Amino acid sequence: MKRNRGKFSQSLITFFLAAVFLVTSCSEEGPESPGVAPTIPPSSSFEMDLNQFPEEGGGSSGGRTATAYNWSHAAVNVGIWNLVIGVSTIIPVAAFKAAETRTPEFIGNNTWQWTYTFEVDKIQHSAKLQGTLVSDGVNWKMLLSKAGEYTDYEWYSGHSNTEHTEGWWLLNLGPDEARPFIRIDWDRNVNNTEASIKYTSTDPQNPGIGGYIHYGINEQTPFNTYYTIFDNQNDNLIEIKWNQTTHAGTVRNLKFFGDANFRCWNAALQDVVCE
Repeated sequence: MKRNRGKFSQSLITFFLAAVFLVTSCSEEGPESPGVAPTIPPSSSFEMDLNQFPEEGGGSSGGRTATAYNWSHAAVNVGIWNLVIGVSTIIPVAAFKAAETRTPEFIGNNTWQWTYTFEVDKIQHSAKLQGTLVSDGVNWKMLLSKAGEYTDYEWYSGHSNTEHTEGWWLLNLGPDEARPFIRIDWDRNVNNTEASIKYTSTDPQNPGIGGYIHYGINEQTPFNTYYTIFDNQNDNLIEIKWNQTTHAGTVRNLKFFGDANFRCWNAALQDVVCE
């Protein structure tokens, strides 16, 4: 009996040690993956293409120099936003685009992480894009680092829905001036025939906070592309529409023109009477 008890005790100890080894081995392999990694939203959800607007106005007609006043007024207002947004988003836009070609790893808590480096003006940066699966989609967070200057600075965060058809981003101004900058709202249909992206100022030091520029494409005729620009400081709305193929378009600005009528330009970007 004593011999059998000894064998039983040894077997029990062996089983226990094997179980401990198995648990330890599993834990060393990392957290269990929940399945497929989330899909990063398209770059068009983050970067508004302000270069879509028709360029090079002017021309000649009947021996006289034709005017491009209507087109140029629209172009100037788009250009102002292009300058402000373009300079302030160089690094976060580059970080976002670089993530698209990387492979993520699961780090636990329903979260996947893309870890990589990228360059802006020949200066290297490090990025950690985190996507956390939630009930209605994915929560996103971008942590950026630059050697000797900042580490894991949360430059922006966001959310995308389960269908990948809409979402938002909250973008900070940067580590040197760590404060809110803009909110980006985006949406698209499944065929990408209709889509829009809207930048709204959230900077508390900007007197025009709440102002926005809204860009979109649709299937309407004759104008299938638009910008809507709201100057919150002066309570003024500018509406710009044009055809992506012909470049003909129209603009309305009550405070600038003094009335609520649209002003039009043709395919040569010359002023014409609206039809």
